[in-house]
Amino acid sequence: MKVETLFPIRMLGFGLYWAWLFLVGVSPTPILDIEAEPTFPLEAMELLFRLMGIALIIVFSAWLSSVKGRMFLLCVGSIVGSMSSALLVGFEATPITIALVACADASIFMLWLSFFGHMKLGETALYMTLSYAVGSLLFVCIMGIGDEAARICAIVLPFLSGITFLYSNKLYEHEAGSSSTTFLSEMRTNGNREAPIFPYITRMTAALGLYALLFSLITSTAVCNGFSGDIAGPYIEAPCCIGLGIAIALIYNSKKKARGIYYLYRFVPLAFSIGLAVLLFISQHVFFAADAFIMTAYLTFEILIPNDFCNAIKMNDLPPLRTFGIARFAITAGMLLGWLIGIATTNLPEFLPPLAVAVGVGMTITVAASTLVFTEKEVFSLSGIAEERSFEEKVVRNNNPNHTPDESIRQFGKAWQLSKREVDVLDPLLKGRTTLYISQNLFIAIGTVKTHTYNIYKKMGIHTKMELLDLFDAFQEENH
Repeated sequence: MKVETLFPIRMLGFGLYWAWLFLVGVSPTPILDIEAEPTFPLEAMELLFRLMGIALIIVFSAWLSSVKGRMFLLCVGSIVGSMSSALLVGFEATPITIALVACADASIFMLWLSFFGHMKLGETALYMTLSYAVGSLLFVCIMGIGDEAARICAIVLPFLSGITFLYSNKLYEHEAGSSSTTFLSEMRTNGNREAPIFPYITRMTAALGLYALLFSLITSTAVCNGFSGDIAGPYIEAPCCIGLGIAIALIYNSKKKARGIYYLYRFVPLAFSIGLAVLLFISQHVFFAADAFIMTAYLTFEILIPNDFCNAIKMNDLPPLRTFGIARFAITAGMLLGWLIGIATTNLPEFLPPLAVAVGVGMTITVAASTLVFTEKEVFSLSGIAEERSFEEKVVRNNNPNHTPDESIRQFGKAWQLSKREVDVLDPLLKGRTTLYISQNLFIAIGTVKTHTYNIYKKMGIHTKMELLDLFDAFQEENH
């Protein structure tokens, strides 16, 4: 698949969805007047209905993974999304209207995320982050035009996102070279039911729910108790998405590439802790800074975890819609619980400051999540799995003659002053062959293969096959 062809279309399509969600699904809702806001926070009601919708998607994931099922999700996301936005703008924010918004939200998000699940290592995190950033930029531009324009955009954006999805699928079909292999026609409904459970998937899901609860708790407590003023919700989240998009894009394009994003896991509990500590010295300006830390920490984790869910899908042949549905269910359940606790803080006794209670609960969650649920051990293991997947992807690419002609390997060996016999061993090494395979095909002893391999590594100053593949990739990029 040509990244340069699909990438901007996917990014724009998912970004259109995020701009719409900022306009209609985040409290305080920008397209509604203060008088039109429901007594019970709109976002809390939307989360409740969204949780139900995602549960149904998980239950019926086998059918929804079919062509008809995915077209159904596309229609709900685009048509119902536009219709519910029109009802929200033109009439009161009734439970029925909010339920329709939630159904559209769940449908279009799951559809795009499942599309992203077919990407290579690290691309899910990169695409999601940049999509968030594009959606945030669109939201800022829309709000800068005026309230009327924002209301019109809220109606149009879901439909545009659906159209973009269809166009992305056409490009996918064109690049694949056959309509039988399009995303919409891929019948990945069964998965490998006998495959072993992906390591730490339960811990990943639990940590996702806990951090979503923490993020939602701080936002809801501030909104419900009036601490945030006019700057809250999407007005803070949008700049955080833009900054995070730039950061992950820089990491992805560095020498570490996709594997470098695992360093960001260490940033999450630290950023949460800083934000919660700053909240103890509350003022409106301080709240903005503290909430920015908390939102960035959560968004980072929300982007990193689906990237590892994508690895689980690839390594264990799991059904994307159901697997990502579980992750989205955990996020929504955590956020809903956070909102319920935030609403409850409005009825606390006077001697219990709401924000202090929220900070106390938040600190407890941060410590529990980072030391008991999702620790450095899990991060290290997931990074190792990513290394394995990266190696497999490079081996597949190196076995494709269109990407690695023999002449390229010979030139690579010449650049490192390898002998002719070492180049003979280098070729199968780059294609992921075992020592036994090389021995049998070159008619040399296993010990001789090991000696040549040792000499190759020594001349290049490396120690592993992964480093060898990285060097070869760098060589190809320089000599393309």
